[in-house]
Amino acid sequence: AIVAVGIAVVLFKGDKSYGIDFAGGDEVTLSFAGKPLDVAQVRAAASQVGVTDINPAMQKALGTGAEVMKVVTPYDQGDKVVMKLKELYPDSGLKVEGEERIGGSVSSQIKWNAMAAIGLSLVGILIYVAFRFEIGYGIGAVVSTLHDLLMTIGVFVAFGNQFNAAMVGAILLIAGYSINDTIVVFDRIREELQLNPNMKLRDVINHS
Repeated sequence: AIVAVGIAVVLFKGDKSYGIDFAGGDEVTLSFAGKPLDVAQVRAAASQVGVTDINPAMQKALGTGAEVMKVVTPYDQGDKVVMKLKELYPDSGLKVEGEERIGGSVSSQIKWNAMAAIGLSLVGILIYVAFRFEIGYGIGAVVSTLHDLLMTIGVFVAFGNQFNAAMVGAILLIAGYSINDTIVVFDRIREELQLNPNMKLRDVINHS
């Protein structure tokens, strides 16, 4: 059920579930010497310069713990939004701490590379488990790993986060832990089948 809900959320959000790494665009990091701006103020300023597809969010900077705002806009639109914010709110002490810009062709390549990395890892899992056990075990391992990955992605996106390049590393890490646990269970199932050949397969699996 959780997997189904997660997939539905990702499909519903569409491209909005992707971070700048996969969707392309500008990401500007802003700090405030004065009163910080809220999300509504940033969206209102962006709409005045014709930028409606914008995603501002407050975050804590690593190391210092200071609050910064990350503003994601379509490609080559970040500067316009920043200039408008400085014009409307001069007392905020707005300062650009960093800017990242990724074009559509680059983001598309990153997306395909990420998909290839995850796909190849699943193929590798299938081959390894099939060699160590048998092909049926390999298919089961891939299905269980996919379950864990889809559930993680679904919950992550459902809580308002975006899927980015860093998340790919986390997904591969989860796949590694998942297959490790699966192999331990498979070893136990194989052992129980030898020790209790007359036990029903369902009971062997549950016991293992």
